[in-house]
Amino acid sequence: MNNSIYDESRVLDSYPIIVIGAGLGGLGAACQLASVGKKVLLLEKHNVPGGFASSFVRGRFEFDSALHELSDIGTENNKGSLYRFLERLGVIPEKIQFKQIPEFYRSIFMDGYDVTIPIGLEEYTEKLIELFPSEKKGIEDFLDMCQKVLEGIQFMIKMRGQYSPAEMLKEHPWLIRVSGITLSELFRKFFTNKRLISVIAHLWGYLGVPPSRLNAYAYVAMIITFLKWGAAYPVGRSHALTTSMVKAFEELGGEIRFNALVNRIIVEDGRVKGVELLNGDIYKCQAAISNVNPICTTMKMLPKEVVPESYIKKIYAPEVGPSAFSVYLGLNASYKDLGIHAHEMTISESDDMDKAYETFGKIDPPKYLVAGCYNHVYNDISPPGTAELCITTLQMGKLWHNVPPDQYHKVKDYLADKMVELIEKTICPNIRDYIEVAEAATPLTYYRYSKNMDGAIYGYTQDLLDGPNLRLKSRGPIPGLYQCGAWTNIGGGFSGSILSGRIAAGMFLKDNKEGRW
Repeated sequence: MNNSIYDESRVLDSYPIIVIGAGLGGLGAACQLASVGKKVLLLEKHNVPGGFASSFVRGRFEFDSALHELSDIGTENNKGSLYRFLERLGVIPEKIQFKQIPEFYRSIFMDGYDVTIPIGLEEYTEKLIELFPSEKKGIEDFLDMCQKVLEGIQFMIKMRGQYSPAEMLKEHPWLIRVSGITLSELFRKFFTNKRLISVIAHLWGYLGVPPSRLNAYAYVAMIITFLKWGAAYPVGRSHALTTSMVKAFEELGGEIRFNALVNRIIVEDGRVKGVELLNGDIYKCQAAISNVNPICTTMKMLPKEVVPESYIKKIYAPEVGPSAFSVYLGLNASYKDLGIHAHEMTISESDDMDKAYETFGKIDPPKYLVAGCYNHVYNDISPPGTAELCITTLQMGKLWHNVPPDQYHKVKDYLADKMVELIEKTICPNIRDYIEVAEAATPLTYYRYSKNMDGAIYGYTQDLLDGPNLRLKSRGPIPGLYQCGAWTNIGGGFSGSILSGRIAAGMFLKDNKEGRW
């Protein structure tokens, strides 16, 4: 069927712009557009919004699917950019509240090393110097560098792209420098102590690749954002965040359709003209922003003849990043009784982060995981006298293509058991005595709910060659089509995905104003 031909009798309405997918990127784009008065239709294949930012119920427990903590929120007196965006939408404080994270993270190693790292730039600095006094100068210089990178990021935001590379290099050289090296290379400029490096880098799992591969800019930006504005968790879990964004979107005049799977993007004369749902319904538009991963958007939703070969190479060139394996435990004891003394715990077998990363490519017991107990943030996230523990490691989704269906549950249970075993060895030796509910999610689970290739949770691998400045940009392969989400712009994570949507919306508004298409 020629993509330019469609049944006019199935056309339900027409919009200036349609957003495909109500994940965080799509919500960011739709809300940004509605906030400036644009008529927007948001289409979501599921019956709830949010993508990975959702929750599920097992027994008397409700678990957050993926959220650990949000950066760039801050407080009423120290507002991050995400706080200000949600405030403009009427989400904060009318529809949702956030709890500040009490500490940054607890760093645990199998040799018995166990330390809790505080949140806040001054507190963080003092703690690292207390732990590693011989590295005092390096620690201070490193954090000074991080602040200079933040200044560069703020400059870019303020200038809205209207600056020259020479100007950036002159005024904010550290931002340029960290963009072109790995995190390991950056660490070597400041530190010699391996354990110090491991402790500072212990949140590398948030970005999916170890320091030897990770783009330094991505990690520095994440760390300094947390230290500048703290970390926050939404009361009601991430599901409350996404539903409140939908309410704000509708109050601003936006329209959303659930159970509306977009099957194809209608193209006429080489540009976007509408979308067709799986059920045959058609909505016309002048432009579309797709929160669907760019490979699926380009290769499945567009007619092949309109996509330039150069763009196809661009979307296939980067490596697809890891998915996750998660275990959700509902415990019939309080976090205090269980001896869980921090909300977020990173556990490593050793300082060898490359060795830990290798396990992501095998169906083997992990050597790195993150365990979150958000009762420590606000206790009534679970019923009185109980606690929830969410344990996550990363895994390449393609591994699970080779698991025979009749072996799936056996392999899943084996890995879940090994992850609980690691918790027994490090955090709570008798945790199995208190397990009331246990659920596990494999990369196939993440794929089933997101339809991301291989269940990838960060999109493309956030390595040196695909850092924030190098990732796929918002403009799609044809006029009127834009991309957003973790695969594009600055990369994965909740805050990053929302910002990606806002960037795509801004690009559409700019192109529309300038008559680019």
